[in-house]
Amino acid sequence: MKRYKKEENGKLEVGQILYTKRFALTLDRSLCKGCELCSLVCPRGAISLVPVEGGDGKAVAPLVDVDENLCDFHGICAVVCPFSAIRITVNGDGELPAVKSKVFPTLSRDIEVRAEKCPPGCKKCEETCPLGIVSVRESDAGTVVDIQKELCAGCQICWMECPADAIEVGKFIEGAIHIDRKLCPDGCKSCLDVCPVNALAVDADSKVFAKDINCIYCGACVSVCPAEGALRVERTAVRHSPVNSGAWNRGLQKLTSAGGLARELGAGRADRARAAVKSLELAEVDKDGGK
Repeated sequence: MKRYKKEENGKLEVGQILYTKRFALTLDRSLCKGCELCSLVCPRGAISLVPVEGGDGKAVAPLVDVDENLCDFHGICAVVCPFSAIRITVNGDGELPAVKSKVFPTLSRDIEVRAEKCPPGCKKCEETCPLGIVSVRESDAGTVVDIQKELCAGCQICWMECPADAIEVGKFIEGAIHIDRKLCPDGCKSCLDVCPVNALAVDADSKVFAKDINCIYCGACVSVCPAEGALRVERTAVRHSPVNSGAWNRGLQKLTSAGGLARELGAGRADRARAAVKSLELAEVDKDGGK
């Protein structure tokens, strides 16, 4: 077995080479926003955030680093990354072993585009998308709106700014962001500097406030806040595909509040109860000869 780590062309790659399989994790730094989600859910502590010195008086998001000797290449980090910055390959093919083995779900990226409602020439969604993943063009058949859905973090800005309600975007992480403005250093805007979706702003008193409707609760702001306790992100729910797994529950415990985990477990118990009732109903039908 051989493990390696390399960084080139803006990408960090760690890998493991076995006799019959080659595992690799690739982090695309052009997509990574230095948030905390991947480091939170990694069960082996292989992912860390490395502080970066800011320039021009602005804060810079930390660099994500991966320990090649600890990574198990299950891809849990890739599942929760809001920006799809992490990719796992097995023998060169994209694969998420944690999802394939049904121990982890996929996140629900619900995006609906009704291009027929777009006003001719309108490019509001393209102009306001903070991640630059929306493009609008005109064709013989009408307006075409292209969204790179796998890169959408669910900030909903395009939806909020659309004058015709032609786009609808669902969040896959729900929560709240808490700012204790008494603890914020005067004039500090570090959190604004690194927020990837412009969900933070300053008021007339130069104090930071959060636009919760656009926040994706990634925690990038928390990692650069210089005042302990001034900024806190609470995740209360994660929308995902069905799964029943202890590994997912442990990951969810790291991501969400205690209340969020309780709701998840409660929903799971309710789903299992409904399934059990359905099975009993089907058994009764079979016993009665299908009547």
